[in-house]
Amino acid sequence: MPTSHRHQIAILGLGGIGSAAFHELSRRGIDVIGIDRERPPHELGSSHGQSRIFRVAYFEHPDYVPLAIRARERWVEIEANDSRRVFIPTGGAWVGKEDGRHVGDSRMAADLHGLRYDMLDGSETTKRWPALRVPDGQVCFHEPDAGVVCPEHAIRHFLENGEEHGGRVLCGQTIKSVRPEDDGVRILLERDEIIAEKVICALGPWTDDLVRTPDVELQPTRQLLGWTRPSNPMSLREGRLPVWLFADDDETIQYGFPLCDRLPGSSGAKVARHYQLEACDPDTVDRVIGEADEAFLTRELETRIPAAAGPLIDARVCMYTMSRDEHFVIDRHPDHDRVIMACGFSGHGFKFAPAIGEGLADIALEGKSRLSMNFLSSARFKHE
Repeated sequence: MPTSHRHQIAILGLGGIGSAAFHELSRRGIDVIGIDRERPPHELGSSHGQSRIFRVAYFEHPDYVPLAIRARERWVEIEANDSRRVFIPTGGAWVGKEDGRHVGDSRMAADLHGLRYDMLDGSETTKRWPALRVPDGQVCFHEPDAGVVCPEHAIRHFLENGEEHGGRVLCGQTIKSVRPEDDGVRILLERDEIIAEKVICALGPWTDDLVRTPDVELQPTRQLLGWTRPSNPMSLREGRLPVWLFADDDETIQYGFPLCDRLPGSSGAKVARHYQLEACDPDTVDRVIGEADEAFLTRELETRIPAAAGPLIDARVCMYTMSRDEHFVIDRHPDHDRVIMACGFSGHGFKFAPAIGEGLADIALEGKSRLSMNFLSSARFKHE
């Protein structure tokens, strides 16, 4: 018989979102347990890879901006209270057509919310950052409040700080079932059984295996991260280059990071693409990087940021869990009021982690969030 434990709130999955919620609930003095099959941070899900872009002028939708502003406040606070590098303010340079999604909608969000930005032509961009080359017919949107978040350091901060405040972390056991009952939610593990008053489900690509949500369709996809041996590393150093993004088209981007000291993993120049590629199963996803993957990652570096061009010296596979409209799903389960869903982060959720952690704690304790998150409710899918 499994050993039974009771807690006020259980969090399933301790990636960026789950660990942030664990941290926030622990800070509030709540009896919380966080559960993960592995010991986070690890490389089997979505919350790894050395760095994530942080943005405020949000081209996906201007409704994200208040959430991003709050997240930045929290990242700055976390950075000031941790010896590791968690948040690095570098500014951001987004290159594309002036009326395209990545530049035009960033500008719209910035104007709507009164954010600082610069619009630069090609010569102005290269004068400011010699490594960047703006293609003919395109412009650069510069966002000074952008930066880099380190997922590994952030997750360690959330979990360590949460444990210091009394939260419990339970790792190394697979979750076999999640059963909502009249007086709580029963979580059956390999060796233990957890009974919680409320559950926050932050399982990423494993969400549908354990907690299906009516009207919400989630699809894990295979994604690539790579690090090159740059031809001119000095021009890519932190302070000489912001985080950068080039629009392939209105749906996909190539992006990368300055060379920052004291981050985990490879010492090369990180490049990646945000795109929808093949659907995958999170337990059988192909983690081998082939020649086609390498070519896809490094294509166009020579013309866009030639200083970063060079042989690929390291690469990783991660996963996006895509919702149908590529926006997050943060809501109570429509059939089980004790279960709170946090899923469908679609490759752009990690930057919001500390703010979403606050919002999830609010929902679990008070029934709704004080932050502006209603636009992420699952109810939107019922009206499609």
